[in-house]
Amino acid sequence: MKLSMSGRLRSRSGALAFVSVAVLAAGLVAPASGANAAAVAGVDPRGSNGSGAPAGGLSGSLLRALRAAGFAGVVDFDKQQPGQPAPQVTYSPHVDVALIEVDAEGRAVAAANVQQSRDFPNGRIVPLGRDLRALGTDLRSWDLSRWDDLTPQQFATTPYPAGSALVPGARGVPFMSPYPASTFTLLVAVQVLRLVDAGRLTLAQRTVNQAPGAPCIEGGSLPAAGDEPTISQALDSMITYSDNTSTCLLLQQLHVLGQLDPTSNKLNATFARLGMPTLQVNGTAPVTGASWGVGSIDMTAMDTARLLLLLQGGRLSLDDRGGTTPSELMSKQSRSRLLSLLGQQGFHEVLSTTNWCGLSYPQHGIPARVPDRWIGTDGTVTVDGIPYGQDVRPCNATAQVTFAHKTGLTENYGSDAGIVTALAGQDGRRYIVAVFSNVGYRYSDRSQASTDGFPCFTGLGICYSEKFAQLGKAIDDIMRRP
Repeated sequence: MKLSMSGRLRSRSGALAFVSVAVLAAGLVAPASGANAAAVAGVDPRGSNGSGAPAGGLSGSLLRALRAAGFAGVVDFDKQQPGQPAPQVTYSPHVDVALIEVDAEGRAVAAANVQQSRDFPNGRIVPLGRDLRALGTDLRSWDLSRWDDLTPQQFATTPYPAGSALVPGARGVPFMSPYPASTFTLLVAVQVLRLVDAGRLTLAQRTVNQAPGAPCIEGGSLPAAGDEPTISQALDSMITYSDNTSTCLLLQQLHVLGQLDPTSNKLNATFARLGMPTLQVNGTAPVTGASWGVGSIDMTAMDTARLLLLLQGGRLSLDDRGGTTPSELMSKQSRSRLLSLLGQQGFHEVLSTTNWCGLSYPQHGIPARVPDRWIGTDGTVTVDGIPYGQDVRPCNATAQVTFAHKTGLTENYGSDAGIVTALAGQDGRRYIVAVFSNVGYRYSDRSQASTDGFPCFTGLGICYSEKFAQLGKAIDDIMRRP
């Protein structure tokens, strides 16, 4: 089965605010500027449920793209009855989308954040501050049973549990943030490289392995003593093909160095200090590096996009004045290393679908090149033993951009976040995109509804709904330059 050969997860883990013109007057939201403007208005959440039109600028364009993708139309194979097609999903999925346009120097030019949820199936625009932070939203950790099992009345009236707020004390529209799946390894990589910068780790040293042979994630096991990869090797496999064993080893390393202690979590403190408090890794097992729990590991689209903004050389400021700087995140050398690893990502099957070149399904997404390291002599892509079987050379020949990114996938969650850069001779567009959702391989498209069981495990093994690719293409179309 496709996922058993990869490093992806398979486990099933378990008062509305109106943002008014006063927010604009207070300078909390960036004004429109040109065709691609930052989020300029918080629409009435009730109005964005369908009775109000999207705002203009980048925010409005992104909201229209999210609506057009139609994530609420996916079918749910968890609810499939024997001999029957999978039914349409009962409740609107939660989808969190962030977009930052950057210039040739990596500076933020415009930004937008939109969200879709059970409360707002037609989406809403999230207002942004001048540091590009999401405002007016009460962000909560994901709770699968709350989304999956509660009736609409229960969902609207049942209080969120204590400790679920990602930013305690925040007020605004409640939004339950989907589990990031393996995209959280971006946070692990950042903290490991910060320790390299501080001289507490070296890239050449072998990773710590406190439990040789012990279970890791998805049926995998930790290596035998003496077979551990180096820090550099583990970073490569963790980022480029989502190897879970490497992630477990690096999480052990962070535990050994006191970075993930429950009472003094230095990884979480790092991101909070840098202004990205919703990026959190909690509850992982100190001895094995396993136990990646839903509701314990969190990322939101806007903070992830802001992290990527720093990584590629911009500061957390729309006007490039003030705000967190890239040097506060990591050294230039470490940032370059991580950017290079993201650029070697093998899984082009989510927002970009070049691995499926030549097929009419799934839809073509961001027109990105697949890195050469994954392409065989016959032109087909194989990533960590997963054969895609499609000759990608025609799509690589017509590709317009590179996409340095990290994907994530479990039964219930799908994500993709990265940096898009136009290839030489193209229009020069450059932007950062992050999408988190509870649309994992449990869900697919109506055209696949009659498949007997999860499409991820049958036929070609297409694991993501093509809604992601449709959204990716629409975003790329928005960001094209004349």
